[in-house]
Amino acid sequence: MTVLGLLLLSNAVLHGVIIGRFGIKGNVPPAVFGVLYAGLALVVFRGWDHAVLATLVVTAVGLLGLTLSFKQIQHDTTVEKIVFGVGSATIAYAAYLLFVQ
Repeated sequence: MTVLGLLLLSNAVLHGVIIGRFGIKGNVPPAVFGVLYAGLALVVFRGWDHAVLATLVVTAVGLLGLTLSFKQIQHDTTVEKIVFGVGSATIAYAAYLLFVQ
């Protein structure tokens, strides 16, 4: 669970970088997901029973939204590409924890 919490924290930080670099105007969804990822990291570290399932759902919705809006982003997309990689790793690890263990 520690790895999942660290992945969520890194995702929250990356979303913060987006807001820090490009401002909140036009970047409200990344700001909301950054807060969600930080909250999920807290509940993962605290051992909430449904944290892995919540992580899987929130991250899948976030990646779907990022995928659908990727071509409409008006600034450099380097951070978004890193977010996509970290999000994919988060989904893979959460699915592993939920279904394999």
